[in-house]
Amino acid sequence: MNDYVIKEGNYIEQGITKCQKGYQITYAGKQVESLSLVLYSKNSREVETEIELPLKYRKGNLFSTYVEGIDLKNRDYHFRVNGKLLVDPYAKAITGREVWGQKRTGQEVCGRYVQEIYDWQGDKLPHCDTWEMIVYKIHVRGFTKHKTSKVRHKGTFLGIVEKLPYLKDLGITTLELMPSYEFEEVRERGYTYHPAYPIENPEDDSYINYWGYGKGDYFTPKYTYAATKNPRKEFKDMVKAVHAQGMEVVMEFYFEPYTSQKFIFDCVKYWVEEYHIDGVHLYGKNLPVIMLAQEPTLSEIKIFQNYQDTGSVYAPEESLEYRNLFEYNSGFQFIGRKLLKGDGAQISDFAYRSRKNEEQQAVINYMAGHDGFTMYDSVCYEKKHNEENGESNKDGSNCNFTWNCGIEGDTRRKKVQQLRKNQLKNAFSFVFLSQGVPMILGGDEYCNTQKGNSNPYCQDNEVSWVIWQENAFQKEILEFVKNLIAFRKKHPIISGKVRMRVMDYLACGYPDISYHSEKAWTPYFDEDSRYMGVMYCGNYVCIDKTKNDDFIYVAYNMHWEKHTFALPNLPKGQKWALVADTSKPMGSDWLKEEKMLQEQMGVEVQPRSVVILRGKTVNTRKSRKGKMQKRGE
Repeated sequence: MNDYVIKEGNYIEQGITKCQKGYQITYAGKQVESLSLVLYSKNSREVETEIELPLKYRKGNLFSTYVEGIDLKNRDYHFRVNGKLLVDPYAKAITGREVWGQKRTGQEVCGRYVQEIYDWQGDKLPHCDTWEMIVYKIHVRGFTKHKTSKVRHKGTFLGIVEKLPYLKDLGITTLELMPSYEFEEVRERGYTYHPAYPIENPEDDSYINYWGYGKGDYFTPKYTYAATKNPRKEFKDMVKAVHAQGMEVVMEFYFEPYTSQKFIFDCVKYWVEEYHIDGVHLYGKNLPVIMLAQEPTLSEIKIFQNYQDTGSVYAPEESLEYRNLFEYNSGFQFIGRKLLKGDGAQISDFAYRSRKNEEQQAVINYMAGHDGFTMYDSVCYEKKHNEENGESNKDGSNCNFTWNCGIEGDTRRKKVQQLRKNQLKNAFSFVFLSQGVPMILGGDEYCNTQKGNSNPYCQDNEVSWVIWQENAFQKEILEFVKNLIAFRKKHPIISGKVRMRVMDYLACGYPDISYHSEKAWTPYFDEDSRYMGVMYCGNYVCIDKTKNDDFIYVAYNMHWEKHTFALPNLPKGQKWALVADTSKPMGSDWLKEEKMLQEQMGVEVQPRSVVILRGKTVNTRKSRKGKMQKRGE
């Protein structure tokens, strides 16, 4: 019989914590009538010993015991509560899910106590400011699983590391990972809100939970997302490599409605401290956003969520050195898609959405996310095609606000392909020329398609994987997006470094942002309007503390007819120059050398296209010299 020293614990940390001579074992639960720790022999599921944890050591629903005389290093364990074996919700490692897509029964999955030391080698969080962020959302497995990804470690954290040079070259600053903690990827019908898609045969009542949203084991990275046998080290290696490129990692977490705020808080804090993540995107109800935002040790950690009333977090006039709250601006997507396909009565709302940039909360703008059509599919499909999900095409939203440009799905018609190409460029322009933080779904810059599936939550195949093949169409869109990101980074007046007030508060003769139409300084916001000119005054942002940014004019014409936009007069010594035109083919859509407009009073914009202009300083000496030479002749 083993001799254990059992005392009352400290109730501070839940789960199992190593002390100098023993272990703190703490468990939270309601209506607990019996509680014990079940230890298994190494590399087996044979019960080696079971230690009864006295219920007298209790505070409310928290049971804490200090135990000496046991060695838990690399040992698998369960809690037995009221006779039922349960996985420790605070387990820092999980065993039993080493094979992806394997259907499990019984008690294969359990916690493992691990003690590991990791050398971060001076790793520091980049702390990208909101105005310089470019968010890129990916599914860890799907991002590099396809053979065309050309990475060695496909579908893993190391696969992401292999793609970092590409992401850096694209201009990405922030990687947002869909659930990458341990979760059960094989689900039974009725477990979640969606019926199932069979993965083995029609009689099998299970499906693949590919996305990972649902109850999870939140304190450890997913084993099957690792190329090695140590997902904890591999995840840290990935984070360290991302940080070395000056980029960030944001983790998505989905918590079921009844999850306690204390548990969520502990989870986020643990990932920040243990895995050096830069932020979280929280899904669920009863989220402790206020607790997280006000926690001093998390003051520089980004918190993404649908919406948070900042009045419950900060004082009304409180000035923030670093905004850590981010609102996912779903309204931008809906309004943007309606405008893109030519709906009326959207211009005024789009003007508001595109300049939304709160003092105490940043906004994230996007035209496509994981839930819904990809960017490419949004210009190819009007109806969802989710038959393969096994729900008779009843799952997923019916309101996607998309237009197929005349033909549903794939087509070889060149006119339709050209229109789709223009529409894609317009959609990306909406995102990157607006004031909020831009977000794109991984693969959208490559025209990745899900063949019209708007809800591929159960598709672990080429439907959801990013296909990295590059044809002329994809190459043109990729190059356009790269140029667009570079242009945004070059001009901080666009990227929301300052909040726009639509007024001349510097008394420089121009408001910070202004709206125009076929008449300068006169926007056309009527219900039948489908076009708008936006001018950003660069005097409101200083670059490198030496000079002001440029004047930028963006002409949006989503009408099926061309329009001539009247241009405001620039300060003396400047003229309007053409930067980009989405109606032009590759090579001339984004000019390598900006072309001065011959007509400075207005610019003609083709149907369903976006034109970008920049105020360019005129070389007056050179022009005078030319005039003198002409006079001499």
